Amino acid sequence: MDIGIIFNIVPRLLPTFMLGLVALVGLLLLKKSLTQIITGMIKTMAGVLIIFTAVDVLVSVINPLSVLFGAIYAIEAQATAADWVTFLGSYGFEIVLVMVLGFLVNLVLARVTKLKYVFLTGHIMFWNAFIVVGALADGGQINRLAIIIAGSIIHGLFSTLLPALITPFVFRLTGKEDFTIGHTTTILAVIGALLGKWFGNPAKSTEDLDLPETWSFFKSMTVSTSIIMFLLYLVMGFIAGVEFSAETFSGGVVWMWFLWIVMQGILFGAGLSILLAGVRMMLAEIVPAFNGVARKIVPDATPALDCPMVFPFGQNALVIGFPIAMIASLVTLVIFGLAGYPYLLLPLVVAAFFDVGPGAVLANATGGIRGVVIASIVGGILLIVFQAISLPFAMNTTAGFLNAFGGNDFSIIAIIVGGLTRLFGL
Repeated sequence: MDIGIIFNIVPRLLPTFMLGLVALVGLLLLKKSLTQIITGMIKTMAGVLIIFTAVDVLVSVINPLSVLFGAIYAIEAQATAADWVTFLGSYGFEIVLVMVLGFLVNLVLARVTKLKYVFLTGHIMFWNAFIVVGALADGGQINRLAIIIAGSIIHGLFSTLLPALITPFVFRLTGKEDFTIGHTTTILAVIGALLGKWFGNPAKSTEDLDLPETWSFFKSMTVSTSIIMFLLYLVMGFIAGVEFSAETFSGGVVWMWFLWIVMQGILFGAGLSILLAGVRMMLAEIVPAFNGVARKIVPDATPALDCPMVFPFGQNALVIGFPIAMIASLVTLVIFGLAGYPYLLLPLVVAAFFDVGPGAVLANATGGIRGVVIASIVGGILLIVFQAISLPFAMNTTAGFLNAFGGNDFSIIAIIVGGLTRLFGL
């Protein structure tokens, strides 16, 4: 299978068209006018593409931080054995089938059980299927037909159970029951929400921070995130060495590097603003449309959507939680290296934002400022712990992917599925 097709069509275009189809069917079932149907469908798809575009911008700003950290922290360790891109190409057909059939299993479970949650985050569905297939295939003892059958059932179970775990906290956060979250943040977010509940004080919310007039510009999420990201780059750049930073990012021109990090900071703030605009657009269209589908196909079902859906409900919590989580994860990474962990671990900067970040938002709802701080520290630590535990279960298949994007539900799925295959000698 062509790797380009897998990368360019499946993870991006498939969820875009899938949610567009959901909007189309839902609005038809609600007997809306032709104008409303076309508008709702296109706005839904546009919202998805806006979110993807914003995520690309945010990731492009976050990724260079890993380069800076790599210059600060170097350790000799065994690299992961397999090329996960090669595995993706070899098992692309099975992965797509597991994703599609797993979605059908999710629909059946939502129809016949009390867990009425439909996982609609298409790109996460694809990568979850990738992890499930990789964990099943890693031992080399299961044939491809068995991988498709077992993988579809497992994928459908995860697509149903994971939203069920996070739903009570999402409903508490939003004050409504319009949607829940279907993303890789589930376990970290639930742990964060529980830590906030146990050790925090919800009366002291990050969203109610009373700043002096001099610092009132921090009330703007675009401004505050831009400044924080700039300072993060500045500090890590000085630690890694200004000459190295300038050579890596600005052609060796030091003064140009300072301008570059200013741009990176503002680009991050802009990307987050774009992301929230896409969230609002998609949410406004997909929730009413999905209700039309749910009434006919899965009565009373709740759509499980992408994690940025919770960001508008805790913008300060997100801004506070991300750098704390990242620092905690980097410290944990160093500890693993000094302790002699045999495999190479990488900083999970993207996961610190998109997986621990939602946990900070939920922790603010259950435990306020203290909950956000505690949840972010623990979440940052667990990112590296989960990454380290999951690698041996995917060393021949998806370990390289877990090294870059794990530490979240991807790692949890690899641990559970890989553990079961080894338990039964598969």
